Amino acid sequence: MGSGVRLGLALGGGFLRGVAHIGVLKVLAAEGIQPQMVAGTSAGSIVAALYCGGWGIREMEQLALSLRPHDIYDFGPMFFNLGAMAVKVLADAFHLPFPFPSPLGLMSGYKLESWISRLLGRKTFRQLARQLAITAVDIHRGHRIVFVSEVVQHRPPSGDIYFIAGLPVAPAVRASCAVPGLFEPRYIGGRLLVDGGLRENVPVEVLHLLGADVVVAVDLGYEGEEYKPVENMVQLLSQSLDIISTEVTRLKLAEYAHVVIRPVLTGVTPWDFSRVAYCITRGEEAARQALPEIKRLL
Repeated sequence: MGSGVRLGLALGGGFLRGVAHIGVLKVLAAEGIQPQMVAGTSAGSIVAALYCGGWGIREMEQLALSLRPHDIYDFGPMFFNLGAMAVKVLADAFHLPFPFPSPLGLMSGYKLESWISRLLGRKTFRQLARQLAITAVDIHRGHRIVFVSEVVQHRPPSGDIYFIAGLPVAPAVRASCAVPGLFEPRYIGGRLLVDGGLRENVPVEVLHLLGADVVVAVDLGYEGEEYKPVENMVQLLSQSLDIISTEVTRLKLAEYAHVVIRPVLTGVTPWDFSRVAYCITRGEEAARQALPEIKRLL
């Protein structure tokens, strides 16, 4: 890498497809390319947190290959929450009292947060080996919330990004992964936070604000390919969010990303854990194609 060049890597959301980020990091590491800062959204926040928390690429790959749905998903209360949500909707429709708090998602997200805490040893952002930024969205105000190690003084012209410094990493990851409807939002600092992908699925602008000279983005989103037939609500939600965020993502990438890596991950659903190895390989292939341009900029 050229002297003084600050490389930022933006890892986008994409449910299970997020393990493709491991393949990208694997190729960069083999070439001696190490980003000074990493920003992650949703699934990208998990890989970004582990990488900045000192996990080796091989360790992350083995972790991903051994991952099972029950490791991160709260299946226990899911059916109760679904029933409670349905009863609440009916009670509101007929103006009937509903004496219990209505769940705000099918799963709490507590299991995912506990899993991250175990893997990182409850580290805070200031204790990480590399500079990390994780994004979420304040569902009440629509603001973008970015968790970082140090306070960022300047704000973008839009004024709707708020930086929060030095907190534990695991709650930030859970907030960034809180897909509306699937996971309950996470309260942090008086804010009700949901998936950062609602505003910026590939957090390239954040890296620009943090001072990156070169921004490499990994976009796992929808690129016009035909999806597999929808078989369940989670798959429907995943594909809908992909399509909704496409145009905003393209505009952000065009403005702030110097290189965009787009792994081809056709037909990978949120529950398809048997395709983890396939996703990692696709990430490697896409990263190799982008290497000449990355090296030119560095």
